[in-house]
Amino acid sequence: MKKLLLFIFALVYCTIITAQKKQAPGKGHKINKVHKKTNKKPSNKKPETDAFWEGTGDGDGGGPKPSRNQPAKVRSAFQEDYPTAANVSWHKYRGDWTATFTNGLIRSTAVYHANGQRKDTRTIIPQKQTPRVIIDEILKKQPRTIFGDIIRIEVPKAATNIFRVKTISSNGSNFDYYDADGNEIKYDY
Repeated sequence: MKKLLLFIFALVYCTIITAQKKQAPGKGHKINKVHKKTNKKPSNKKPETDAFWEGTGDGDGGGPKPSRNQPAKVRSAFQEDYPTAANVSWHKYRGDWTATFTNGLIRSTAVYHANGQRKDTRTIIPQKQTPRVIIDEILKKQPRTIFGDIIRIEVPKAATNIFRVKTISSNGSNFDYYDADGNEIKYDY
């Protein structure tokens, strides 16, 4: 019975995602214009950092801003923390410096304060890598929940990781934080 319910759940989720992608542009959608300097159309693809910051905005549409001039302490701390990082792109968000990078096959974002202290590192993970107790806790409260991006947050000197789980229900999207034991917690994202 559980397998049948999971199959139906997956089928509904895939149908919803497919329908959203096939929607015709309507009112409120931007029309692609050719950029004057490059003669290239702007990309409709969301910036790679959007999933890390989704749900943290204050409604003004402001997100991370690209940055070229990070403090020396921030760059030094990042290089010490992630010496093998590749494809690094820097942004500034809410007064912190963020480095989105590849470490092997994994894409992550590390957040640093201006003094070089790392606040956390965020990595999108598949649902199967999320502690089962978290998934069970959410499904116990809302059995028909659809899961969006799940982000593992590694905080320096913390005993356990934090997991930010995006859930989608008939009421819309919600972002909740859990510790590895499945307890819902508060986290200043």
